[in-house]
Amino acid sequence: MGNETKRLVLAVSGKGGVGKTTFSRLMTDVYRERGTKAAIFDADGQIGGLVRVYSDAGVKFYDLRTDTDRHTLLDSTAEDADVILHDLPGGSRFEISKILDGGDGEQVEGFLEALRDNGVRLTLCHVIDNEIESAQSVGQYLNAFGTDGVDHVAVLNMRESRDLKTDFPYWFGFNVNGERRFGKGRDRLLAAGGIEVAMPGMQVGVRAKINALNLRFSDCARHPDLTVTERSSANRFLREFRKAVEPAAGFLGL
Repeated sequence: MGNETKRLVLAVSGKGGVGKTTFSRLMTDVYRERGTKAAIFDADGQIGGLVRVYSDAGVKFYDLRTDTDRHTLLDSTAEDADVILHDLPGGSRFEISKILDGGDGEQVEGFLEALRDNGVRLTLCHVIDNEIESAQSVGQYLNAFGTDGVDHVAVLNMRESRDLKTDFPYWFGFNVNGERRFGKGRDRLLAAGGIEVAMPGMQVGVRAKINALNLRFSDCARHPDLTVTERSSANRFLREFRKAVEPAAGFLGL
């Protein structure tokens, strides 16, 4: 790891289905490949898309939405690890604010203070799809968490996209009669020193097959149920992801 501060990395969005679990699966592969001392948590007690794939690799499972489990997020920072990654369900800003704060989704100072007191630096990885809700979520998280001691990474999910600026209008903004609409979340994130990366896409049928088989992307290279083309597609996907996240390596604990 590039510094001595422990990292808490949270995959977040105000919207479900944007690709947080895909991002977390890829990051888990990258941490394992690099020998990073990482603790991985799946916080979606209802679906568990991350723990299903990594159940035998030490990934822990809890439900952030419940009073009995919610404290696991903060308590996980005591793990003997350099980086702690949590795959959070959509709308988790409100759940985080219930741990030590009022639960309104706006006040998280108690949570942030606890991280500072325990020598933990927070990285919020905002996974963004093409729809307006995930782009707006970035501004909501910036309002709540700020940028003092918090790092921000925007992860643009290219699963259905070919051109960044065209296919993510609510993130980059667009002009109507000479007036710029949307794009303020991106402006704020970059102005605060945040980093923007693009998570590569994969052919839909290949992705569906890998998911149905509960395969790690790093284990696709020789899997007998995949064709040579499908294996090559998975290898390329992981290779492109490694390259894409390199600019954010410091924020991700790599």
